[in-house]
Amino acid sequence: MPSARAILLTAAAAGTAALLLTGCSVPPAGLTGVSVAEDGTPLGVLLMCHDHVDGATLHPGGRPPESEETTGAWRHEGRVTGFTSWPLLPTAGAPTAERWTAEQEATRLEKGRAYRLYGWTSDDSWSTVAVEFTPEDLARLRPGQVRYTVDDEIRTTSLDDFRDLACDEAAGGREEH
Repeated sequence: MPSARAILLTAAAAGTAALLLTGCSVPPAGLTGVSVAEDGTPLGVLLMCHDHVDGATLHPGGRPPESEETTGAWRHEGRVTGFTSWPLLPTAGAPTAERWTAEQEATRLEKGRAYRLYGWTSDDSWSTVAVEFTPEDLARLRPGQVRYTVDDEIRTTSLDDFRDLACDEAAGGREEH
């Protein structure tokens, strides 16, 4: 019979092998989008297809995730399930950020610069599929539209269609939510 130490070493080796084979990324449980309010204030949008996230982070796009320069970070009071949105910038006409608290407030978005927004859990169990955008992309959105990513393809749709169809699209037509 193997010793306890041999069992632990075997389990550790198997766990390491699994991480190497599957990568170290956090699995997505939902989708991230961006929208704009009536006054043009950029909005973050999260749609959870299953499970939950605890917050969201905005950082400059085009950089490796491990070298993140954070532009904005928000934490939600309680778990985010279903659909939620909040202002990415504090403006006079921004809608109320119900249950969202800025941990690092974004003060502006630079023209010509790409940004990446995604949701996360405190324990790295789940994330959301990130969306990349520029201020120019936001300027092309009308209130009630959402820009998001499915299978590395940028899509723009109505908020209603995003809520009703995006999880099914991300699952390849299978209903997961």
